Parts: sequence; structure tokens; C-alpha cells
Amino acid sequence: MVSQIASSRSYALGILPLACGFLAACSANTSPAETADNVGPTTGAGLADSGVGGDTNARTTDSGTANVEAGLVSTDSGVVSNTPPPGCPSPDADAGTPIGTPVGTLLVSGNSLSARGVTSDGYEIFSDDAAMQLYAVPVAGGTPQSIVALGSKFWVTVVGKVVFAWSNVTSANVGALTVWSSSTGSHAVSSASFGILGASSPDGTQILYVGNVDPTGATGDVYVAGTNGSAATSILQAQQLAGCFPQLGFSGTYAVASHCDTARGTGPSATISSFLSPAWTRADLVTDAENTWSTDKAATMVLASTSAGILVLPIGGGASMVIDSQGFLGQLIAGGTTAIYSTTAGPLRSSPTMAPAPMALAPAFGGFYSVSPDQSTVLFYENSVATGTDIYLSSTVMPNTSRAVSTATNGAVNGDAFTADSLYALYSTSNDMCTGASAFNAVQLSAGSPTVLGHNVWGDWSASGSKVIFNDNYVATGGLRFGRADIESVNLTAGGTPVRVVAQADAVIDLTPAKDQIIYSWSVQPGPLAGLYETPVP
Repeated sequence: MVSQIASSRSYALGILPLACGFLAACSANTSPAETADNVGPTTGAGLADSGVGGDTNARTTDSGTANVEAGLVSTDSGVVSNTPPPGCPSPDADAGTPIGTPVGTLLVSGNSLSARGVTSDGYEIFSDDAAMQLYAVPVAGGTPQSIVALGSKFWVTVVGKVVFAWSNVTSANVGALTVWSSSTGSHAVSSASFGILGASSPDGTQILYVGNVDPTGATGDVYVAGTNGSAATSILQAQQLAGCFPQLGFSGTYAVASHCDTARGTGPSATISSFLSPAWTRADLVTDAENTWSTDKAATMVLASTSAGILVLPIGGGASMVIDSQGFLGQLIAGGTTAIYSTTAGPLRSSPTMAPAPMALAPAFGGFYSVSPDQSTVLFYENSVATGTDIYLSSTVMPNTSRAVSTATNGAVNGDAFTADSLYALYSTSNDMCTGASAFNAVQLSAGSPTVLGHNVWGDWSASGSKVIFNDNYVATGGLRFGRADIESVNLTAGGTPVRVVAQADAVIDLTPAKDQIIYSWSVQPGPLAGLYETPVP
């Protein structure tokens, strides 16, 4: 998605408490094809998951207790202590929900395993947080594969079929990049890469990344290569990274990047370029642009923002067409036939791209949260303060249909913003500044008042239809797993009453690509039940 459209939580950086004062652990989990049409920034708010032992391991789908069998492979090397954020209560002193036992099939046993991402072809990515090692395992069952040793600070990003892992990351966010896919295995790609942002082609055979980064993280080169690191080609050299980190992606037979050949100025300073394979011939599409872009599904045009407004350009180069001279930052939807964007004048607008006719969607606009899967609705905010934002909804196709969902500036989106069937919007309010947990709400897009689903919720994940998975009764533990909480499930079109799936699982969970299984780690009680599990979505 474009950089404007993001949840307030990401899950990719891993930093041990002794490395520095800031502590986060996450996995940006994205697909080459997002809700919007192809876009430059390939980050997203997603997570990672689990591992398994023998190929003959039977899978249970209807048991309320764990299926612990002999022969399950343990990659675990110890127990990781709780390190709650400063000022937060100790999780060891919080009784919380009764612990109970994990449910579903035990995939990999161990006391210190964490979810890090799931690939689109069905491999769960997980880490051993004691050994600081990254693994992959088929969600259908199989033997875990070692990917790379992570070191004390790391980034893990899952993009479609491909895993990008930055190990031993410095304070300048420079680390060694390893790339893994199920078809090519694990390959060291760069000894000095800038962490978190990488892109893969939709078929998972090619990658884009920033390498040859200087020790201060100030400059680097953009490379295109095979997923195994073969045929690496530097397509941009000595790019300025401060305030203008290259936004990378593939669209059809092109690689696309926004970048700064020189230090960023006070206004729009990026150049947006396309590179036609197989020779990766460069075409500079526009200069002095904002550092975001979006392409249509047919890979014929690029949406960009400059001081002249919001405009579209042929992806191979050529004359631009201004859609709206007041337009500022946006994305393409509906296959590229429509642009939705903010404006310097204030309103949120949309317009056809082939025959521009700007239409006001909302009278005031502060920033995007997300566009619904069917691209009929946008969730956004008008006002933002330190405690959060207000929450608004608007149609993307009908003029002036915005409505306030929550006018208090304490809102956020801490996971998916819509159900998969585009019938409900999902958002949080009253964020706890210590733990990050919030009241979790759902509201029907057609009409009606919001429903509070939980009061101490850390994250949410949309399953199929109107089913939503979330974790309630959150307790902050710190460390690489953030905390633990009860995993709950709700079907909003079938009564909307949440059902507890498992008590006191680790906070970061994942859904399989089919969104019919929950993958989670359970470490509240070290011992034979601790490990990574898979259980059906109710």
C-alpha cells in the first residue's frame, strides 16, 4: 500500500533489551498484490508464525487440547525472560485470564519461539528468540528449515513467497541481508543492506533491495536480482536514504522505484523511475515528486504527486496527465481506473484516471487508514494528536458520503481495517499508552452503531467472510513477543459474540494463506506444552 495507508502497528524489528533502550519485534508481512493496485512501498502490517516436526505428524482440527506427539522437532534453546516496558506492570504479577492449555496441533515444541510471517505459498516463518535463529516450515506440516542466524537486532519482512531477513542490524539500520524462498532456499544477498524494505515479483523469482550501504546508513545502491541472489544488477547508485528511502516494487515487466539521486530538499524531491526487464533499461518518469507511487494492474501507468498536483504517467515514459492540480498523495484503485487522494485544499477526492473529473468524497481529510477489499469504502481520519485520531468512513464512488465513526481523537487501526467481505470496518479506541492495548470495535459499513468486541485488545486479523480474530486481556511482557493475550474469534454476521480460542497465547499470531487456520506461539508456561501451534478458525 502507499505509505499513507497503514495500521499503527508493525511487527518486524527484533532488538534485545541490552542492545538499546527501544524494544520492538515485528515482521512486515505483505503481498505483491495489495488491496490497492501495485504500489511503491511494500511494507504492511502483518506477522509471522510457526514450525513443525515429522512428516507423519497427524493434525487435529477438533480437539480442545494440544496434540503433543513423539517425534516433534524442537529448535528451542532456552527460556526468554519477560522484560515489560518501563512503567508497565510485571506480567508475572498479573493473574489475568486463567492459563489453561494450548489448543490445536503442536507444530514445533520450544519455550522461546515467535511468529514472524507466513508466505503466500504456505510457509510459516518463526524465530527461536533464545538462539536468535530464523526458520521456515510448511503450514501443511514438515521439517523446519534454518534460514539465518539473526543476531541481537534484526528485521524480518515477508513479501509474497519471499522472506527478507536483515541480521546484526546496526544503530544506522544497516545489516546483512539474507533472502529465502521455498523454491531457492536461503541465500546471503548483501553484507550491508538497509533494513525492512524489500520487494519481490508476484511469482517470487526476482527481488529488489538496497545494498552497498555505507556504515552511517546515508547512501546505498538499489539492486535487482534473482531470489537466490543471482544476476544482481545495480540499477541505481549512491542513492540518498535520509528522508527519501527508495520505495521499490514490480509491475508487469517493470521494476519501479522512487529515489533521490541528491540530498532531499524542502519540497517534493524524489525521482520516480521504471526499469524494463530483462536489461532493466531506466526511464525517469517524473522528478521533484513525493516519495510514493502506485501502478495499475495492467502495468501501463504510474500515479505520482508533485507540486503540480496528482498525475498519471505512462510506465515506460512519456507525457504526464494531471488529474487534479490540488491533489496530493494517493493511490490507484479499481484496477487503475480510479485514483483516490488527499488535496492541498483539504477535501478527500477521487477521480477517473482516463478522463479526470475530481469528485469530493469528504470535506476534510487528515490521512488514510485503509481501503476496503472490494475498494468501495475508505477508512480515514481528519484529526491526529498524540493519543490517536478520529475515525471516518466514506464511499470511494459516491460524492460526499463520509460519516463519523468516532470523533474522539483516541482512535487507531491496530491490524486489519476491514473484514474480508467488506461489510464491517475494524478500529480501536482508548489506546493504553503503556501496553498499546485498546478497546476494539466493529461497525457495519451500511449503517448502525459500533460494537465493542473487547476492552484490552492488542491486534486483529480478518479471516474469511465477516470472521475476525483478535487478542484480548493483553498483558505486556516486552521482549520479542511483545506480550500475551487470549485469542478470540467472532463472526460479525452470525451474532457477533466473541468465542475464546485459547488463553494467554503470545500476542503475535498469524493466519494461513487460506485464512482458515490460526498459527500462534504459547510460552506462558515453559515445558512440554510450550511451542508453536495451528488451530482452525471457528
